[in-house]
Amino acid sequence: MSSAPPVERFKGIDWEECNEFILAIRTRAFWEGKQRDPNWMADFAATNVSHKALLWHSRLPEDVRQDWSKLEAAFFDRWAPPEYDEEPQDKFIPAAAPSLNRNDKSDNPLQGILKLVLNESDATYYASFPNGSKFCRWTEDVSRAIHVRCNSSFSAALLERIDPSCHSWLAVQWNSTPLNLGNGSTNYTRVARVDSDTLKSSLGDDTPFQLMTCTVLANGEVIPVWKKDETNKTRLFAFINSSTLYLAPDPEAYSKDNLSEKRVKLFVEPIY
Repeated sequence: MSSAPPVERFKGIDWEECNEFILAIRTRAFWEGKQRDPNWMADFAATNVSHKALLWHSRLPEDVRQDWSKLEAAFFDRWAPPEYDEEPQDKFIPAAAPSLNRNDKSDNPLQGILKLVLNESDATYYASFPNGSKFCRWTEDVSRAIHVRCNSSFSAALLERIDPSCHSWLAVQWNSTPLNLGNGSTNYTRVARVDSDTLKSSLGDDTPFQLMTCTVLANGEVIPVWKKDETNKTRLFAFINSSTLYLAPDPEAYSKDNLSEKRVKLFVEPIY
């Protein structure tokens, strides 16, 4: 019996690589007798994406990840052939595939330092990663605040850390599994860093994490959410204790379980 047609891992470099990957998946499915099984093709493709393409794939809605006809369309939408770059396109996944290119800047993106404002007194603190900390803490020293840019190439906004010494993405990572995002949940996340090149979280991969998706209001307030898919999002509320920033889905339940922690709001404070 002949050997199975090879499929090289897709890294998300450009259209040419995407084109070869799509053809390789189709060829392999035909060889396996699975060319009319969109679920098998989608699952097989999922085992052959890596690097930036893997992170992009992980953020797609579940129904897209499980159906090759939808997934293939999403690939072609994200890595469109050059001749179609300037033509109108039907965007299949509007917010599931934000650009991770550090040189890809939208027009006049909001940039600044990440500020924490205490709900009760309007006292101001700043988000920080002191001394290589694996998760976000807070400080009163504005010179130690992290600098961020709101990357909103698509409908989702991500917070890109743009400190000169360390380019990364802010992420939310849960304290434990299984996740409970409903009413009464005392689960929480910490804010981690995802390396731009390796796409690994500073807190490891023992618990679920994803890039921090958020809405940024006109006044600079950041409203973070946890995304299961495009239609299922859970808002996260910010708290601080004596040193660390936390995000929780149910602020009332979390407050009752952590009486010493204080509620804060997140803002991007522009630097001119």
